[in-house]
Amino acid sequence: MNALEKLAERAPDLAFELPDGTPVVKLGLIVTLYYRHGYTLENKQKVMECFTRFRKEFGSHLKGHYFERYKKLISGSFEKSHDKVLSSAPNEQYHWHLSSAPNAKEAENYSFSTLNSFELHGDKERSYIKLVLPWSILSEPNGLEHYQEWLVYLCNQVKAEHGYGGLSSILPYDYHSYMPTEYQLAQQFSGLEVDSMPHASSIELLEHIKGVNWFTVLGNTYVERLGGEAAIQHALSGRGDIAIMAYDHGLIIRAGQYPELGATQDGPPAAYVAVNKVIKPVRIPNPDQLHSYSPYGDCFEQESTALWYARFDQDEGTSVTPARIEAGQPCTHTGYWFTPAQANSRRHFKQGENMPSVSDSNWGDTLWYWAGEDSQ
Repeated sequence: MNALEKLAERAPDLAFELPDGTPVVKLGLIVTLYYRHGYTLENKQKVMECFTRFRKEFGSHLKGHYFERYKKLISGSFEKSHDKVLSSAPNEQYHWHLSSAPNAKEAENYSFSTLNSFELHGDKERSYIKLVLPWSILSEPNGLEHYQEWLVYLCNQVKAEHGYGGLSSILPYDYHSYMPTEYQLAQQFSGLEVDSMPHASSIELLEHIKGVNWFTVLGNTYVERLGGEAAIQHALSGRGDIAIMAYDHGLIIRAGQYPELGATQDGPPAAYVAVNKVIKPVRIPNPDQLHSYSPYGDCFEQESTALWYARFDQDEGTSVTPARIEAGQPCTHTGYWFTPAQANSRRHFKQGENMPSVSDSNWGDTLWYWAGEDSQ
């Protein structure tokens, strides 16, 4: 079974609906890019060209959009928002989100969004654009090429400084109550990008990148910080599962022919681990929490955020990350483990020691995940 067949087999388990049939979590294929000077008219024009192309290609799927508020996408509303962006002042922030979801409460199959920076902040903030497509596009004829062409096009349009592309849990526009689900899925699948809050990283990702996914985008500044293109090519040479391509302002690294979920029992995808080893020097060293506070259940806090960023930190050739362990089962590896069923749960267990159960938890069954051998 190849990577795409594995993905097709597991994908239905990563989608969730409310009792009335409303889709609230979907597995999607994303591109998220960060770029400089989104406040300039030139960059606004380039981004609007992206919106126009997205609408032309996927317009039959689009039902709603957010511009000042979430509303139905009707005749003339696209043009109105388009013109508002182009006429906005350098220190006027705009956020536009086109979507296949008719309202803010449903997860989408298709979307395109952007948030610009202020001239006042100069280089102290980044703008971003984000594309969402159904993962199943990869099963279509030339689907991989179609997705990759969009990625390169967007990188060139905004002169992307850095970014990533791959699998992610797609939440509704009003995502807050579903952050716990995104958190839980991310504990089980290392290949899922946690990307419900790309806007929160626009200040944080100034001198570093977020990390590795199926596609990793490195602008020229980061390429040079890693020793140049030749050094990157050399570091990844000999791996037939990794491809490196250029865009006008940097490099794009693809880890594997298709994206991988990285289920806990399978271990992290080997190609992702290999790329991570090369780009780790420019990865953000002290990231802020991936989630804001949520009253709805467990979400990413500081400790679990650090663990998520480090999920691919292992040497090639070493054994894979130990599989999760159910409560009541013996510990398989001496070291530190944590469970999403309880906040601040990281603790040391010895091999053979029974893993405890956490009572009064909304998580359900208590599952323990490997956190490493060190004592930090």
